[in-house]
Amino acid sequence: MLQGLYLYEIMLMIGGGILFLALVFLLVWKVVKDKSIGSLLPFFFLPIIMIGWTTIKSVSYDNGKIDIEKIADSLAKNPADTLLQKRVAKAVAAFDTSRAAKDPVALNAISHAYYALGKYNEAIAYNQKALTVDPGLPQAIALKGGIERQIAVKNNYDENIQKLASSLKAVDTTKSAASPEATGKITRILTTIQPPVYTDEKSSLVIAKGLATVNKTGESLQIVNKVLQANPQSQETLQLKKDIEAGKFSTAVADSTQTKTLNTKKFNFVRRVKS
Repeated sequence: MLQGLYLYEIMLMIGGGILFLALVFLLVWKVVKDKSIGSLLPFFFLPIIMIGWTTIKSVSYDNGKIDIEKIADSLAKNPADTLLQKRVAKAVAAFDTSRAAKDPVALNAISHAYYALGKYNEAIAYNQKALTVDPGLPQAIALKGGIERQIAVKNNYDENIQKLASSLKAVDTTKSAASPEATGKITRILTTIQPPVYTDEKSSLVIAKGLATVNKTGESLQIVNKVLQANPQSQETLQLKKDIEAGKFSTAVADSTQTKTLNTKKFNFVRRVKS
């Protein structure tokens, strides 16, 4: 019950308890001595306020911790739910994280929330804090593994996006249809890419352009439209959509076996909600 309370609040609760017991003793003594207890009764309000205020703070802290864990778990299972994304972000922002300094369960709940939001740097920071307080906490150990796996996926994704962007830039400089070699290279990179749960606008547009270059126009426009849902005013995205629809991107080998077997379903990733 004392978790999440500052030292002065704990002292206030203890002091309230001692004062309450002292008043009860005086009350009993007055009754035994057949003396008036009327003057004593108002003093009971002080320990009640002292105990009640700290109890409310403790309950509020516990409820906040439980709420964060619950909705973070829901978001981890349904990352496309933008309403849950906002609820998790709001719950973490409203939670007094300084109260959780010595509470590994609360620290891990915050880590889980950031993990569900795809904010892995923040997630690993709070996970490490939780494990520092309790190195054997099972849920913190399990979450650490999950965060590390997602960071590895994100790092690999970023590396492949850079390769794809370079290959697309090389095609642009030719000012002509992509050669079979260039198309094959772009297709191989697209085949290798494994998107993380959340991605950003810039990398999404690189993938959209890559798909358009290997004649996956429909799939390319699906990604562009997802980006526009999150950021309708993006001029770069609007221009890319116009270019794709106008057939600006063309290839020398539109029907290669490699292009036909390219799995584009994996690019139905979840866009991060625009803040």
